Amino acid sequence: MWRWRNCLNKNMKINWQRWQNQNNINPQDFICGYCGKNVGSHTGYFNDSNQTTKIYICTFCGMPTLFFEEKQYPGPLLGRTIQNIPTDVEQIYKEMRDANKNSSFTAVSLLGRKLIMHLAVSVAGAKEGEKFIQYVEYLKKSGYIPPNGDKILEYIKNLGNEKNHEIKIGTKNEAEKILKFIEALLIFMYEFPSEFPEEKKE
Repeated sequence: MWRWRNCLNKNMKINWQRWQNQNNINPQDFICGYCGKNVGSHTGYFNDSNQTTKIYICTFCGMPTLFFEEKQYPGPLLGRTIQNIPTDVEQIYKEMRDANKNSSFTAVSLLGRKLIMHLAVSVAGAKEGEKFIQYVEYLKKSGYIPPNGDKILEYIKNLGNEKNHEIKIGTKNEAEKILKFIEALLIFMYEFPSEFPEEKKE
């Protein structure tokens, strides 16, 4: 399968209007695989032998997105940048987002498990080398898990067991659920506390 690599620095943009010989084509809204913005575009390129094959230019970052046989390349970059997270956690989260963008859904499930292990150690006080179920228990008791979040943790645990020990492939639906949950966890664990620091006691 054709894979795109994110060649843009997260702060880099190019002028989308400076692409040469763009045509007016059917309007398309999509989540850009480079910048993660939800954009709409009506200009780009098409193949006159296959009207369903089009290239749209993102009106935010200026990068091209191919639509071929009803699929998007690169896929949408889901999740958002989260502030104040440790470098190792940020790296795994980025790998999850990139894997999902490239339709590597099994990888998203396995990376989700790995990130939960990191969070249990760095935030919930777990020790390295414990079993995954113990990491889950630490997170449940940490106070960061939202209502019914323990069910989602069990879901991720069970999915990871399937992917590790059985011949099963991850699905788009599974990957997106895990990514959304991890995003919410990181916001509550790192971003919100940095925005609402505890007041100093006199």
